[in-house]
Amino acid sequence: MPLMDGLEMAVAIKKIDKNTKFIITSAYDDKEYLLKTISIGASGYCVKPLKVEEITQILYTLALEISEECNKNVFNNYLHSIFNNQDNLIVMLKNESVILANNHALSFFNATDIEAFKVKFQNFETLLLPHDSFLYRKTTAPSCLGRVKQNMDKLYNVKITDKDKTPHHFILKLTHINDKDDFYILSLTDITELDLLALYDKNSLEHDLIMKDEKTIDNLLRAAKEAGAVIKIYNFYKGLVVCNNGVISQVGKENCTIKSSFLQQKAAQFEKRIILNCELFPYDLQSSQITDINFHTGTIEFSKCIMLKTTPRERKYLVLEPDAKHKVNLFYDKHRFDTDIKLINISVESIRISLAYLPAGLTEGDEIVLDIVFSDELKPIIINSKAKVLKTFMVDKNFNIVAAFILTPAVHKILIDYMGNRQMKLIREFKGLQL
Repeated sequence: MPLMDGLEMAVAIKKIDKNTKFIITSAYDDKEYLLKTISIGASGYCVKPLKVEEITQILYTLALEISEECNKNVFNNYLHSIFNNQDNLIVMLKNESVILANNHALSFFNATDIEAFKVKFQNFETLLLPHDSFLYRKTTAPSCLGRVKQNMDKLYNVKITDKDKTPHHFILKLTHINDKDDFYILSLTDITELDLLALYDKNSLEHDLIMKDEKTIDNLLRAAKEAGAVIKIYNFYKGLVVCNNGVISQVGKENCTIKSSFLQQKAAQFEKRIILNCELFPYDLQSSQITDINFHTGTIEFSKCIMLKTTPRERKYLVLEPDAKHKVNLFYDKHRFDTDIKLINISVESIRISLAYLPAGLTEGDEIVLDIVFSDELKPIIINSKAKVLKTFMVDKNFNIVAAFILTPAVHKILIDYMGNRQMKLIREFKGLQL
């Protein structure tokens, strides 16, 4: 060739299309020339005169490589299409630097290309707006992604403005995609249409009304479903805590369905209510209307949830129903109070009893003495202790007293031993429960 040799032509072709394959054929068997062909990316090298078997093998190998690359390109194009057509805003990070962003993310932040997006995303914290109970609050230091990396399994509420400065409510999830390198996928699910922002603002004038709004609660459940959030389901079998994870599978106009374990279904069927806790919820949800339990599909169907500002799962100590065989005597002002007393529940800290009427003059803050005998064991267990009345109230025409124990070390040990034995007995009882 008058203007360039074969190697120069190969280099020129590679500049036009780096994926082009080429084979060098030469009359020279020179080591330096061979190394030069390798350095410019030759796919094969044959010394003239050519042998049919040798060139056939090289062409066959190249054909397989080209076919495999074509398949990879088809697959990568398919993945790229899925990536760009996601409704979520998706960003791929290395450490905290942007590598890729899907079309939805580029459009949301009004970025013409990935380079423009990288400029906007240089500091993730500057994109977030402060909001009560969200990932970025007014009082937090700008280290949000660092905190998310420390809690990879969590979902977070965040508030971000779009290109028109309109605030949007997102659920943020960060996924580590390579154990050896710091590659992450940041996913932002837009739930603005569910209109939940005011629910997380405890200082909002509408907050208490929103808490009681059924539509708001339904939207909260929808947000958890869309995000694939793990829900912790709580039940209490005679005070024994039964807790398992669940996932919301359906949110309908009347009922919702959650998938969980067999034991949780048993507990829900016994208690006829469930308490739902999720990191996306500002408060726990409770439903006392279990409409269906399907042991075959592993689902619990429920309706009409309410939000709980206080929840039994936050109790400091385990509160259990006592053995059926027990007797309680109450002493007030150095006199035994002569009436039937039923023990409702007991913990190592407090007690709740029910009685037909109260001792004359008894008020909150007064000191009483309780003498309790549990006779369900081989040897009766006796707990005799002072207690301070915390509150009194009516339930089904009976008075209830909640009192805090004032325990001596000896009685405290007896009570701890009783609670431990009672808990083990309830576990065995629950496991053998036939519903």
